[in-house]
Amino acid sequence: MARVHQICARLQFGDAVTNHVLGIHRLLRERGVESHVYANATDRAHAEDDEGERLYRRAYMRRRDDLLIYHYSVFNENRRLYLRSRNRRVLIYHNITPADYFDPWEENIAAVCRRGREELPRLAGCDLALGVSDFNRRELVEAGFPEERTAVLPVLLDEQRMSRCDGALLERLRSDPSTKLLFVGRLVPNKKIEDLLTFFARYRRVYNWRSRLLVVGSSWSGRYNRFLYATARRLGLAGSVDFPGGARGVSDEELSSYYRGADLYLSMSEHEGFCVPLVEAMYHGLPVFAYAAAAVPETMGGKGVLFYRKDWLRLGAAVEELRCDPGLRERVIEGQRRRYEELSPRRTAERLWELLGPLLEGSG
Repeated sequence: MARVHQICARLQFGDAVTNHVLGIHRLLRERGVESHVYANATDRAHAEDDEGERLYRRAYMRRRDDLLIYHYSVFNENRRLYLRSRNRRVLIYHNITPADYFDPWEENIAAVCRRGREELPRLAGCDLALGVSDFNRRELVEAGFPEERTAVLPVLLDEQRMSRCDGALLERLRSDPSTKLLFVGRLVPNKKIEDLLTFFARYRRVYNWRSRLLVVGSSWSGRYNRFLYATARRLGLAGSVDFPGGARGVSDEELSSYYRGADLYLSMSEHEGFCVPLVEAMYHGLPVFAYAAAAVPETMGGKGVLFYRKDWLRLGAAVEELRCDPGLRERVIEGQRRRYEELSPRRTAERLWELLGPLLEGSG
């Protein structure tokens, strides 16, 4: 059976791409497949997982029977390893945020995103190209990948990680009688955190003054983050909005506790290639309200509550209806449970083997 190598831009704690890479790595090893992981940058938490690109370049990239999986989520110089490798190749596309979202805030990040999207057609010469959603798969086809060599592999979730809990934090959240609205994600412009703040200010003033907004995620850009904090002050939200996370984000235990201690999940994001937090909210039984942009409707699979216009009053009324109607809340949660099962690690593992099995077994 073929040896498998995975290359990604970085291995970073709390990062969805990292978790996907390491989840595939674990599943392959459980199946008895020799598996290796290499990254261009690695944080301390994952130092032992990264075997170093130098090892791949020296020992493996010329082996025609090996299989290389390249995770493409941002422009990175390690694409050269993918382009020059003689392995059979699989590309997994996690999507790249359109540069327009970053142009007003960080020109260098915008340039990296723009170059990453421009580079995508050059990566088309592979045996199989996978999108983590059909939204991503369609972008691959539009970029010139042969459609018959594309497929969908959802992000592989880690239920063990999601099941951890910080008991003290959860107790504090549950002892707070206010209605808690939760968002999870990096504080980046495409997530439209400013729209969350604007909605919450209206919701708190018109519908429910005993409410809090929890924006849980690592900070990203000094300029954008300062803008968010200034917006919260301008809207009079001091004391009712929390930004847990800072530069490093929160622990797995803390993250799980925020999901368990909140009353509903709310996303205003305008660009997602999959959006793992939506599925994590489903796992924790938290009703989801999400703006129906990019891959979000596909990830939700018709469950939860999708909205297509950012009409703050109507959205606030819908939130209040769910908050005040236990039966409606349970119906939404039950629908999300069924959708979660379709995206569960068990189902994704089956899909992974269905896609990679022929390539693994067809070597040498």
